Amino acid sequence: MTLTKDLQELLEPAGHDQSHPNSVQRLQPATPRGWEEGVRYEPGGTMVVTAPPAEQPPASEADWRERVEEMGLAIPDGFRVRLVEARHDPAAWHRDAQGEDAVTRSVWRCRYVIEPATPAWLSAGDVDALVRDAMRRRRKPRAAVDTAERALVVVYADAQAGKVGRDGGTPELIARIADRFDRLDDHIRDLKAIGRAPTVAYWADAGDCIEGFENTTQQAFTNDLTLTEMIRVHRRVTFEGLDRLAGRFGRVVAATCGSNHGRVRRGKDAVGPPVDDWGIEVMSQIADAYARNQDAYGHVSFVMPERWRDTVSLDVAGTVVGLAHGHQYPRPDKAGDWWRAQTFGRQPVADAQILITGHFHHFRAQQLGNGRLHIQAPTLDSGSDWYTVRSGEVSQQGLLVFSVGPDGWDDLRIL
Repeated sequence: MTLTKDLQELLEPAGHDQSHPNSVQRLQPATPRGWEEGVRYEPGGTMVVTAPPAEQPPASEADWRERVEEMGLAIPDGFRVRLVEARHDPAAWHRDAQGEDAVTRSVWRCRYVIEPATPAWLSAGDVDALVRDAMRRRRKPRAAVDTAERALVVVYADAQAGKVGRDGGTPELIARIADRFDRLDDHIRDLKAIGRAPTVAYWADAGDCIEGFENTTQQAFTNDLTLTEMIRVHRRVTFEGLDRLAGRFGRVVAATCGSNHGRVRRGKDAVGPPVDDWGIEVMSQIADAYARNQDAYGHVSFVMPERWRDTVSLDVAGTVVGLAHGHQYPRPDKAGDWWRAQTFGRQPVADAQILITGHFHHFRAQQLGNGRLHIQAPTLDSGSDWYTVRSGEVSQQGLLVFSVGPDGWDDLRIL
């Protein structure tokens, strides 16, 4: 089989002194993607302009305008040209004239925006007028008190009944709690006076209700109550607190959680499941007592952890609130890490928008993630002198309260 002469020439490679007429055209690369010449129109009259490549970068605003106008675009009155991107291409193919060979020459690729010369919000006046008009606006009439549920949350944390410290022992503890209960009465009246009266109350016991004897050796020599007396004091104080709320609100919810001082122990080792806890037991006793008098306490309900859990969550006026003691992590700044891990483990506080903890004996509030809030409650005890000796820090006692309504939490105070 014999190839024709024309076909043979096409198949043979060209020599060094030969070139096809279109060889340079084949080697010329395409315009980089996204840098095609043209105009894109945006809402509000703004135009995004990709200009043809040029050998030199634009030197001034006048150059910007000139290069845009060379594309046949008219700049409307009240608009300006602004350079938004410039890219240097050091090896771009360029053809000086039709029919001439292409050469390698660096070029600049530029993108501009044609936009209003002033922001849209300034079109109605200057900054002074903007501030003046905003500050002198007529306030909208205050909305009438709605019927949406508003919840008062009372956080009772770390009383550690039986403990003796710098601020006394059991007599001083009971006097301190009584004073905080009186302040709670005042707080409820204050909320009513400003039109934010709560319609339901939550009692959140954050744990460490008693000092116990099995956590440290010194407890056997510094406590001023026996174990049963500690439990009795805590039960009677809780009765008093809940009675005050039950007499003022049509619905009361009492919740508690497991804790380290409240845990039933043999030596330093925990005994039984997480619910083997004196704080949980006392709450169970009060629930039994209230159940015997439905006329007086039928509107009070109780929430306690499941047998193998030591935390709980509550629906408080539409907001999920978690309750944990805080001994599950080593330092206050680790609360967020622990809480995040609880979501992976699908634990009771996983979906909480607000997490209440105690244990570390000082107030702390921190926003986490997207709208979550960790509140660490202050202590009610008579002081942790061992910690003060070691660190110099002194815990300030208080009863933490805050409200939850349709718009989230507010009115956070330490009484």
